[in-house]
Amino acid sequence: MQPATPPIQPGFADPVDDANGVFRLVLKAIAHPGTIVEITRPASVPEGTLGRAAIGVALALVDFETPAWLDAVAAPVGPHLRFHCNCPIVATPDRAAFLFVADPTRMPALADLPLGSDAYPDQGAPLVIEVATLAADGPLVLEGPGIDGQAHLAVGGLPPSFWSRRAALAPLFPRGIDILLCHGDRLVALPRTTAVRER
Repeated sequence: MQPATPPIQPGFADPVDDANGVFRLVLKAIAHPGTIVEITRPASVPEGTLGRAAIGVALALVDFETPAWLDAVAAPVGPHLRFHCNCPIVATPDRAAFLFVADPTRMPALADLPLGSDAYPDQGAPLVIEVATLAADGPLVLEGPGIDGQAHLAVGGLPPSFWSRRAALAPLFPRGIDILLCHGDRLVALPRTTAVRER
């Protein structure tokens, strides 16, 4: 006997205003890399390993023209996204316009993800990662556009090679990958123009 499918949780209570609110918060995070923003919508999220910030990003930015890829741990959220976003869920990352990772220790190599092209760098797929911890004033040093001098960040749960592999993409600019790190209701953006080093 097949286990019962969990009921679909509600999406945004006010689809237009809530989506706009989340969109503005994501834009704020992108404009100020290293700044942690709090996303408190939707009111409820499906059970699983993606928190409110990651789900809010999906509900605000993903639609029927935005194929999404979810890693194996995030896959149970697929029906929720299909129902509320009407988005196709694709089987491989190379076909996605948005990527969601709930187990960063087993994510695909960054260099193998959609990075856009020199002519169309915007066609790179943003990578949304649910991390174990996320806090300001940590050992990571961020520099680049939108940062006044330096910003500092603490992130837990990423593989040890993550930052060096991300840095290896810098010579490909304007190609690259924009990253949204999420932990529960918290989100921080790392655009491809942000340099990150460990102190």
